[in-house]
Amino acid sequence: SNDPENDLPLMGPGTEVDDGNGGKKKIVTVEDLEPKYSKDEKLAPLREFLRKLLKSKGTPIDEETISGMGFGDLRDFILASGNMLDPDHIKRCNKVEHEFWAKAQGIEIAPSDQKLQFDCGGQQWVYEVCFPVGTYGIPNSNSMDFVEELLKEIESSGIAAPSPIEQRWSSASTSPLSPASVGPREYETYESQNALFSWVGVIMYLPSEDFDPTGFRREFITQSFKEEYCKLVRKVGEKYGLMCHWAKLEVSEDPSDPSGGVAESVRNRFGPEVVGAFNAARDLYDPRRLLSCSLLDQIFGPPSPEK
Repeated sequence: SNDPENDLPLMGPGTEVDDGNGGKKKIVTVEDLEPKYSKDEKLAPLREFLRKLLKSKGTPIDEETISGMGFGDLRDFILASGNMLDPDHIKRCNKVEHEFWAKAQGIEIAPSDQKLQFDCGGQQWVYEVCFPVGTYGIPNSNSMDFVEELLKEIESSGIAAPSPIEQRWSSASTSPLSPASVGPREYETYESQNALFSWVGVIMYLPSEDFDPTGFRREFITQSFKEEYCKLVRKVGEKYGLMCHWAKLEVSEDPSDPSGGVAESVRNRFGPEVVGAFNAARDLYDPRRLLSCSLLDQIFGPPSPEK
């Protein structure tokens, strides 16, 4: 969106009014803050689908338990009640989750500590990547192109991809090792000062011990996530200059490993100047690599023998 910073996006919720300059803008009114649906109406699609799922399996339905569940608990229960690696089961789950969010959307005003949080459910694997998408004033189409291509690849490969695929945007970072770094510059340009980056995260949920006492289901999901889903994201992202979130990065120097080559791609992403400067700082301040870890050593190299 190129809307002025203090204006609501015209495509979003709110009340459309004249902006005084021959155009339109959106404002928040009292009516906009009133929820269109009650909590029970929002959760109705999830509750009904869970009832049908339990009935088809011949499992007793505890209405009190279902009524006491929130969104995250209902979704976790629905997912774990079927084959979590079956694309058809996941598609049905995604459909009822979409129905929930369609009713849950809207505008709310409250202190940030009450709003900057969400119910993300139970245990899960998350893989998040970042790539440049032009500038704030002149964004390119990479944001949408990447996600659309990823969705096509998910469909064609048959990966069981639960909702959501999260996408957000941020400005560039001045930290040379940030995934959103524009790299070293002799002088600032409009592009470097206004660079825009998109962050995309994919997810797979894990069943609780109640649904997986042996742990086998969790192992299979973990294997699928790392060896299929994450690998697919990296494949699609190659031409977009993709870089993984540091906290989600897993590397291996084994070419047969699905994450093989990741360390080299990270080094190439930052370039020899940044990598060399970081290693020089490590040699100076941490020559024995006491503050390092195996992941950093795989990417930037272990300490030299003379250190």
